[in-house]
Amino acid sequence: MAVTIPSSYAEGYELARAMDPGLSEVYIRHTHIGDPLADAVAEDLVSWPSREVHALLARVLQDPEKLSAKTPDSLRRFMAESLEVPDWFDEEVALVASRAFLRNSDLVLAGLVGGSIVEGFATLISKSFRIRGRVTASGVRRLKQNGLQLIEQYLPGGMSPLGDGWKLTIRVRLVHAQSRLLISQSDEWNRGRYGLPISAATVFLAGAAFSGRLMQHVAALGGDFSREEREAYIHVWRYTGLLIGIPAELLFHDEASAVRAFELGQLCEPPPDEDAIIMANSIVNSAPLVIGINEPAERRKLARYVYQVSRELIGNDLADAFLFPKHRRKVVPVFRLRNRSKRFLARTLPSWRQKKDLERFNGLMDFVNLGRLEHSYSLPTALHDEHSAEW
Repeated sequence: MAVTIPSSYAEGYELARAMDPGLSEVYIRHTHIGDPLADAVAEDLVSWPSREVHALLARVLQDPEKLSAKTPDSLRRFMAESLEVPDWFDEEVALVASRAFLRNSDLVLAGLVGGSIVEGFATLISKSFRIRGRVTASGVRRLKQNGLQLIEQYLPGGMSPLGDGWKLTIRVRLVHAQSRLLISQSDEWNRGRYGLPISAATVFLAGAAFSGRLMQHVAALGGDFSREEREAYIHVWRYTGLLIGIPAELLFHDEASAVRAFELGQLCEPPPDEDAIIMANSIVNSAPLVIGINEPAERRKLARYVYQVSRELIGNDLADAFLFPKHRRKVVPVFRLRNRSKRFLARTLPSWRQKKDLERFNGLMDFVNLGRLEHSYSLPTALHDEHSAEW
């Protein structure tokens, strides 16, 4: 069956076919596919008051065995599938990933903000975010939510059914479905040109960016994941991918396939446009606020540094497309050397290692607690964030 190519993907699709004809065709076909299970829930809940949606989802995710009579059948089906853990998911492997993440959490979050999230906005997801007013209006909160989900995924037991990482992943999937419904009804989205907003292909590419590609960024920054730990990290994200709505037909299996998926998806996507420029720069300029730096001069100084790191992680071509400032000196090699030196000291000075481990863990807990204060199971209620109830 011939695949219908959204016009903005046509040029990239031809390039991607030279790399992998089969996966390219599957990717483009999924630009027209959303998430049938979650989309049905969004359609049933779209008319509900925001507080009632929050209360319903909070109850369902706390005790899915005791559903009220008001629970829509679509949500019952959605939860039944979400509670099924695939046979291949291994909790012992997940614990390997947890230990490696906790040891490298600062670098994982740095790679996420300076690399993977920025690269994610080189895709058409940027248009969905810009239309809704996300990040430009509340970038700090969105960065915290992205970081919080990643942290909860890799805390021990986080991805077990009803674990905090599991719940946040389910919530993100439903937010995607609600946003897809709202954007699809907007005149600002051209279906023939862009395909479906927040399509299965888009979510697949985001999963590849936050897994295999993120491992590349962490290595560049001086992380010390072993080969086994890198594969364990991907193992957890593979399960996350299923929970977040990536179809099994697309889902990557290991680090190599996740990296390949990222590279192919980037080829398929259209070149960054004004929306991508807006969103990528919003992320960089929000980063200082996420870690509590509010004084303008300090914020500008840190943002300049994040721009430098990001340019070196994502490459000059993409950084130029985003209109990121250029710099004469490299900072990532120094950053990497500094972190490798810290690893060496940690192996030779146990007391110093314990101190740094405690500082890193306390930083994680501060991040998690900030996120929990803002956490809600409410979903967006209007196309534009400024008109939506709080979520």
